[in-house]
Amino acid sequence: MSDKDFPKNKRNKTAGEVRFVKDKSEGGQWAWSDTGASERKIPHDYNYNPKKRKALAKVLRATSAALGHSLSAYSTFTKIKSADVSPDGCLGGKGYVFKINEIRKAYMNAVEALSAVSDTLYDEVQAPHWSAISRQESPEEKAEVEQIVSDVEEIREDPQEWAEEQEENMELDLPKKTARRKSASRKQSITQRVASRYLAQKHRGEY
Repeated sequence: MSDKDFPKNKRNKTAGEVRFVKDKSEGGQWAWSDTGASERKIPHDYNYNPKKRKALAKVLRATSAALGHSLSAYSTFTKIKSADVSPDGCLGGKGYVFKINEIRKAYMNAVEALSAVSDTLYDEVQAPHWSAISRQESPEEKAEVEQIVSDVEEIREDPQEWAEEQEENMELDLPKKTARRKSASRKQSITQRVASRYLAQKHRGEY
């Protein structure tokens, strides 16, 4: 399976922004339309709740992290040759079968959508109408939102690099987690043996 089998795309990347310039010659290949509204009509008397800014910021952080991990997955997946993992050009089974080229398209869709949503949420959290009421937040709430936004800024500098660092840390922690699970399993096994021995002795009337 060669690159000619897939739609041409070009990834343009700046800080905090990831975009794919799409070849839309094949209709129905994209999960969403990029023809959103260019402006909003916000009533002047709308009562913004300052507590909800934190919720939006948390959604933004999670979305930015998801974008980074999607980019990392897409980058790794596209480096895998189809012939090395599949004899029929597909993956999955029992109702969840995907052609490998369709998985690549799905990842491109996910990245495009997450990038657009992340940009939208970032603009919203930083919008003047939220900044104007931020003074109504308690010092603790304000500090929490500032920390979340700081996390977002770190991710947006390079979402894929951030995600790959997170994944590397998870791999480094894997031996420790495995050792802890084995230790917990041994402790549980000992406890079960002691309990079984006690119940057997109690049944024989030794207690």
